[in-house]
Amino acid sequence: MGIMDNFKQAVTELAGQEEQGEGGLQQTQSGGDAPETTFRSFMEVTESAAGTANEGEGVRVTASPSVGIGARFAQSLDAAVNSAPSSNSNSTVIAPGTVIDGNISSSEDLTIYGVVNGDVINARKLVIHGEVAGSISAMDINLVDSIISGNVVAQNSTEMTKESCILGDLTTQNVVVSGKVKGNIEAKGNGIFKKESIVLGNISVGTIVIEGGARMRGFVTTTDGDKEVDEDFFPQK
Repeated sequence: MGIMDNFKQAVTELAGQEEQGEGGLQQTQSGGDAPETTFRSFMEVTESAAGTANEGEGVRVTASPSVGIGARFAQSLDAAVNSAPSSNSNSTVIAPGTVIDGNISSSEDLTIYGVVNGDVINARKLVIHGEVAGSISAMDINLVDSIISGNVVAQNSTEMTKESCILGDLTTQNVVVSGKVKGNIEAKGNGIFKKESIVLGNISVGTIVIEGGARMRGFVTTTDGDKEVDEDFFPQK
């Protein structure tokens, strides 16, 4: 008996516990053994579903106007399978409540909800919802309501929400700051500082956008690539 047959038999036995007549259920006695239960809505499962179960397509159920517990169970199972988010096998997640004492090195996408007491080195995208007591580096960094007690280095971009905090220097290509930074910021590309941002340190960016309400204390330098502002931009006396 295959997996699909076992599943049908289990649901049929479950449905047999209902009172006769509910949701279109009909019970017929078979050979003195356990009642054999049949109901229209569940038997409308397509035969192709059994043939493709190993391909991950799941079980499809066609609902009747009135369904019993077995059909409702099958429909709920089908809905849960179809609504489940697809997992990325190349992504690592550190769950909430997890505490890691030591450094982390990863070559794939990494998401941290827990606490890491150590440095985090990632070759791709790094998303942090928790806390890191150490320096972090990655291709792209996204800080979501997190606290980083160390330096931050991103080869491409860094974004941080208003509840995020960096206690250290930030070096990146492009940056969007909505949180708090206590340290120097260096971005060769664009620097966008939202109205909620608070920066205590020097800022060096290629181009800068500062929204009204942003608070800063330190020197601000725009380089526009490799062009620093100097005396050559002004006429000679």
